[in-house]
This record gives sequence, structure tokens and C-alpha cells, in this order.
Amino acid sequence: MSHLFIELYEQVGDHFPCCTLADHDLHSRQYFFDLHPRGVADRAARVVVRPGLEYRTGDHIRLLDRARPSRTDTIAIDPAIAADVDLNSVLFDHHGFAGRAEAVVVVTNPNPDSSYRLRMSLYDEVGQLWPSLIFYDWEYPADEPIADLSQFHFEQKAAFIRVEAGPAYQPGDRVILRESRGTGTPSQALEPGDYDLTAWLLPVAEVGPWQPHNPLQSWAETVAAVELDLKPRLLRH
Repeated sequence: MSHLFIELYEQVGDHFPCCTLADHDLHSRQYFFDLHPRGVADRAARVVVRPGLEYRTGDHIRLLDRARPSRTDTIAIDPAIAADVDLNSVLFDHHGFAGRAEAVVVVTNPNPDSSYRLRMSLYDEVGQLWPSLIFYDWEYPADEPIADLSQFHFEQKAAFIRVEAGPAYQPGDRVILRESRGTGTPSQALEPGDYDLTAWLLPVAEVGPWQPHNPLQSWAETVAAVELDLKPRLLRH
């Protein structure tokens, strides 16, 4: 059984994949796939992600520009959003991701009922067809609910963000944009909805009489981390 089956196509119009991956070995489950031994590194132009028998809503994949778990250019493909994706339409730093993937990571929802509270989709450009990165609330523990975008080389690159409420959403659940992981830096709270970050300006910092004024910056130029602010669950008797 598998959560996901991943098919990689060398050309967008190909009828047969050049490589098929799955997390099907229950005794030695594999979630990280280096594409070099398979001879398909930097060759995929299209990806099809098919749900397996163990699929849960939220199961998705990440394509990595380098064959290492983090600290490399990264995009995400989620079959709940789009299962058949032309990588030319998934942008990273204003360029399509076709011909760049050296590794694939499978990310699975740990909740047996497929529930989630929030899904965040980040876009490299306003008007982009498919998101560049996708995060669910269950990916981050309550004691450190922050997605550090530098892990994906996506800091200061998000031009648009979509925040979606999931089946387990509670009123008040929200996402907080941060200029950095540290406290005391500018932040912006987002309820479920769509947000053009290029149109949102950071507050102007106070400066002394002999200091030059900082130029106005948008959140698209500065957001480096995304924090999940989830309300405590209410116990019902």
C-alpha cells in the first residue's frame, strides 16, 4: 500500500513516465528519493501525483533542486490542489521548475481522519496558476509552529498567499507572517483568505533626526517565516 504514487515525465506531452516512485514498502518506508541513481535528475518537466490506498488529504510531495533534505530550492505538489502539473507553471524565483528536480520528498498527514486546521499556499508571483510551496498545520509542533522559509530558499519570495480553513478549523485559527524567526520584528496576522503581499507595506520604522529614512517595503520583499497561531481545542462533554 502507498500514500502516493509519483510519476515523472521528461516532456510535458509524454504518454509514459520516465520514472515512477511510491512509498509502498511498509517494512522500510521511504520518503526521500534521490533521482540521480534512477538517471532522471534534472529531467522532469511534468509530475503526476496519484493517491494510493493509504492516501490522506494533505499528503503531498516536495521537489528539491539538490538531493538533500533541506536548504535548497524547493516546490510542492499537492494532489488535493492539482494532481497533474506542468512544472513550467510552478515558479521559483520567477522561473519554472521544469528540469530542476534532483530529489523528491513525500510528506504525509499523520491524522487518520485526514483532518487539518489550516493550509497555506505560497506563490512566487501574483496570478500564478499553481502554488510554489504548501504547508499544513500538522507539519509543525505546537512548541515551534514556525515554517522557516530559508529552509526552502523561499525567504523574501512570497508574492501571494492563500490561507484555507480545513475540516478541523476553529474560529480564530490564523497565520502570522514574520520578517524573521525572532521576536520583536514586524508581523502580520492573516485569517483564511487570499492576500496579495506585494500590495501590503510594512510599518515605517521610527528613525532619529540624523538617520536616513528606510524605503517602503512590501511583505513580498521581507517575509521570511510563517507562524501558525491555532486556538486551543475546546473539550465538549
